[in-house]
Amino acid sequence: KQWYQRRVRAVPFDSDQEYPEYTPVCITGEYDYSKEFYLGPRHEIVDYRDKGEPGGYHSIVPMLLESGERILVDRGFVSTRTDTPIGQVTGSVTQVGYIRHAEGAVFASLAPAVGTSQTYIWRDSQMMAKCAGTLPVTVELISQHTIPGGPIAGQTRLSVYNKHVEYVITWWGMGIASLFFIFRFRRKPKSIPSVFK
Repeated sequence: KQWYQRRVRAVPFDSDQEYPEYTPVCITGEYDYSKEFYLGPRHEIVDYRDKGEPGGYHSIVPMLLESGERILVDRGFVSTRTDTPIGQVTGSVTQVGYIRHAEGAVFASLAPAVGTSQTYIWRDSQMMAKCAGTLPVTVELISQHTIPGGPIAGQTRLSVYNKHVEYVITWWGMGIASLFFIFRFRRKPKSIPSVFK
């Protein structure tokens, strides 16, 4: 398996901790489907890349944790928005996901007022938390929690860039250009007149 497909070692979620983005955490609680949000439109993520069906949404549902606190859980990709939550999981469940931070707003004027919309263009954890009465924390479930006929979990986009060739070309080019200018514009030493004739 690829390194990013290895077993996820999650830590129990603790609201007193500040987690870096993409930290795997384990959560246990019950979903509250009365406050479901949709994030999109988005592409379906397959193997951490945009390869799937365009035009769908992420289903984000509050979860009541065993501690009594509430957080937001991104359950995964759904192709359409519905008034009835898709693929409901009832009762207490234990699941694993990645901590996701709020995305930067592309157009601040498009931000909905509190309680006026269930659909968000970007992940606005603060606004969603105000609407649903949760902590401003979003956990994005891993693919093992996909529900048949329901949300397709594992919608974490992972981009790993290998720019070594680009770096080599850049630095070699700068080196060659520097040598060219050094030899092209170097000053010849002035000749020193001889005192002997």
